[in-house]
Amino acid sequence: MNPSIVLGASRPDLLHEETLADIFRASVKNFPGNTALIFGDTSVTYAELDHWSDAMADHLYQNGIMPGDPVGLWWPRGLELHVAVLGIVKAGASYVPLDREMPAERVETVLTEVGAKGYISQDKIEVNCPIFSVVPQPGAADVIPITLGAKPDNWAYVLYTSGSTGKPKGIPIAHRQICHLIRAEHSVLEVRSTDRVYQGFSVSFDMWCEEVWISYFAGATLWVADATTAKSIDDLADILRQQHITVLHAVPSLLAVMEDDISSALRIVNAGGEACTTQVLARWSIPSRMFYNSYGPTETTVTATLIALKPGDPITIGIPLPNYNLAVVDEQLNILPIGERGELIVTGPGLCNGYINLPELTAQKFVPKPAAMAVLPGDVLYRTGDAAVINLDGSIDFQGRFDDQVKLRGYRIELGEIE
Repeated sequence: MNPSIVLGASRPDLLHEETLADIFRASVKNFPGNTALIFGDTSVTYAELDHWSDAMADHLYQNGIMPGDPVGLWWPRGLELHVAVLGIVKAGASYVPLDREMPAERVETVLTEVGAKGYISQDKIEVNCPIFSVVPQPGAADVIPITLGAKPDNWAYVLYTSGSTGKPKGIPIAHRQICHLIRAEHSVLEVRSTDRVYQGFSVSFDMWCEEVWISYFAGATLWVADATTAKSIDDLADILRQQHITVLHAVPSLLAVMEDDISSALRIVNAGGEACTTQVLARWSIPSRMFYNSYGPTETTVTATLIALKPGDPITIGIPLPNYNLAVVDEQLNILPIGERGELIVTGPGLCNGYINLPELTAQKFVPKPAAMAVLPGDVLYRTGDAAVINLDGSIDFQGRFDDQVKLRGYRIELGEIE
């Protein structure tokens, strides 16, 4: 009987010794005059954003931030937020993004837990590290020194997700992992330098990486929603029309309630973060538009599977991205036959190295690959906790959680945290 294993395409060409700063600077070289960001009535080109974020990186470096240091980021939406992220990355540090509406007490908990060496914010909080602001945009003639930068195995960012004990858990992602994800997902989505991408996710949510880093890689333009617009479902269809948005990443629950009478300019919709529905697919997939359904835990770097769907297709989470591999197993990690329901496991270059200061949980979720799984590339497997069935054609049916996590607008929430 065939085992429940699906291997992604082997693409060693997508595995580079690089960092996010390297990827961004390559696009600056290729697309210097392209508009990188639009926010309200202001915009910056790739060359201008590069110059501004170099100044931010130098400011951090001159004030003691070194390669490898975690730096908190608790800043409102806008151009400056993007400058801050790029500045942290260029300084070789890792950004720890926190939603601006998160309570200060939770921000303090996260920054203490991660051992932040500084944080960028407009509000001082009770943590034992310096506070920074975003530097003003420098003049075009200002000479900015280039900082040392990170290495591929340094952390690029640390995302904090809901924890079952009520304490958030930190997931560090290395440059090597996120840079591979950018290249692997771009090989499927094929975002263009002429695209206008709606940027609506919070920087603290991992689908922000799809919106932003893949767009930077392609030299595309990001239209950044302000805090009001990002929540205004009723206005979003008008914005997509007025701004000639061509690429939209969104959770299915948003697509389900949004008006779908939008301009024909929209050519890519990537639905992720939650289970997709036949109603959403029927409304949003039209002949002139590619509709993708994506899946991936934060621990495997944003996205692990992706599939293009058309109305009437069965809703699956598709097949693995290049270099990712999946299997369905029982409780003893035995691979089940095709068609049997079990726990979905993931291997590949996107797996992080575990949680911050949670060795027991890390040992439970990140498991050395058993000898019986020799067919799966990689030395470690990640136990997703998600129920799934692998079909005869290799596509994967997602069937919810084995534990008591719930999802709200794409965010995983542990019921223990609510309690």
